[in-house]
Amino acid sequence: MEIELAGIAPSEFEQRFAAVKEGIFPYVEAVFGWDDEMQHARLTSEYEPHWFSWILAEGERVGLLCCKPYDDALHVHLLIIFPRHQGRQLGSAVMARLHREAASEGRLRVTLSSFSANQRAIEFYRRLGYQVVAEEPAFVSLSRPVTREESWGAHG
Repeated sequence: MEIELAGIAPSEFEQRFAAVKEGIFPYVEAVFGWDDEMQHARLTSEYEPHWFSWILAEGERVGLLCCKPYDDALHVHLLIIFPRHQGRQLGSAVMARLHREAASEGRLRVTLSSFSANQRAIEFYRRLGYQVVAEEPAFVSLSRPVTREESWGAHG
């Protein structure tokens, strides 16, 4: 399925916050306890607005992506596919697109972290070839190199 990434307008902060909360609330609540005010402040101070995109499929918002470029890597902070759209290979399509982007930008890998309790997400990334590179009690860090095939696809 073809997906598009669309920037999020500053006026849509509340929609962005609601999407983040929908995606990570149970994990944050279990580890730290969810505090709306604190999470609002964190979303404002720790994340650049241009790192966020709506994920669109056939023109409809199906999820939210937060992705930060580093020198040699693209780091996925959040990949949220809204529940009613899960099971349609949208997450895989987003990750394939990110790998092509990383390759076209000359990056060597795509990295991400997941809550340890989010086994469904960890299994999803492992199926896509991600390896666990670090584990803490609450988080797992994963990484996957950008392949030459993705580089060729990015330039062609």
